[in-house]
Amino acid sequence: MKKLYICAMEKEAEGIIKKFKMQKVNENTYKNENETMLIAGIGKQKTAISLTKYLAENEKPDIAVNIGYAGSTNIEIGTWVNVTKSYNYEWEIPGEEKYSMKDVGNQNLVEINTYENSKSTVLDKENIVVRKAPCYSAESFVTKTDIKETVVFDMELHSIAIICDMYKIPLLALKMISDNLSMDKYYENIEKKEIKNLETCLEIININ
Repeated sequence: MKKLYICAMEKEAEGIIKKFKMQKVNENTYKNENETMLIAGIGKQKTAISLTKYLAENEKPDIAVNIGYAGSTNIEIGTWVNVTKSYNYEWEIPGEEKYSMKDVGNQNLVEINTYENSKSTVLDKENIVVRKAPCYSAESFVTKTDIKETVVFDMELHSIAIICDMYKIPLLALKMISDNLSMDKYYENIEKKEIKNLETCLEIININ
């Protein structure tokens, strides 16, 4: 199976690149025989351009996996989130549904050990915590919101979801909670080992 991993930043991807022994192909692409890492850039627009360009120039993957940091309204920092739905946070047109949405499928590809109301953040192979939640993609870092539900925020996933839907590529999205809507805490927390090492998610992905 050909897998396309998509991260916004090099620092999100470096552990996964090392784990799979990928070789650098160009400025934003690494690969081995079966896995490719695309460093798509920060933001929905840059992500859309990078992913569309990649798909136009390369063989279509069997599955796309988006991995990265995300903020959350109230999910505990250090928790993995298996995204169920992707929303465009800025979509607000009078007379239309407030947020445009895409389903993010393949929930069965993640081995969920504990979820929903768990407070544990143990990150070992036996006890990696995974929750399920929707993700809202914004054009800038979200530090406040009127959304009261348990959600996460990133800056790329909605573009990925739209393009994968267009190309009929199955999509899995896993987000590591780095902050609870605090830019200062984001920069502080991503230096912590249990948050920084995003390759821990590979222990819970079940893709043959």
